[in-house]
Amino acid sequence: MKTVLLVVLALVLVVAAVFATRSYLSRGDAPPGLEDGRLRACPASPNCVASESASGEAVVAALAYRGDRAATEGALVAALATLPRTAIQRRQGDYWHVTSTSALFRFIDDVEFRFDDGAGLVQLRSASRVGYSDFGANRKRVEAIRAAYLAAGD
Repeated sequence: MKTVLLVVLALVLVVAAVFATRSYLSRGDAPPGLEDGRLRACPASPNCVASESASGEAVVAALAYRGDRAATEGALVAALATLPRTAIQRRQGDYWHVTSTSALFRFIDDVEFRFDDGAGLVQLRSASRVGYSDFGANRKRVEAIRAAYLAAGD
């Protein structure tokens, strides 16, 4: 009985150490950005969703402008304010970079927006910095942003 308990405790410690290491590693990645004026494509791993440069399961719809650019930005700021542990890191021209930190292990995910004034769309991308699967966390985040964005100002 004592041996089983020690083995279980050792396994729990190993799993916690792995998650802690991954959390630490997620803090060191370089921030994302645009490639050739567009949001980067998602990798082959299932831990990213995007409205442009994505295919298959990684595709999500862009956000339609809420009137003009200023109203759209205001609605997006209001939507992001509803998400816990989410912070705007950079607002530079047509590009915004936002980070979202998970509650338990403090993983940092990147959320990006590109304002396409010509099409009246906000292109978006949400991706994990580390790991292979995110268990749908980035898709859920994008849908929470979409719901809050659509509700902003109502």
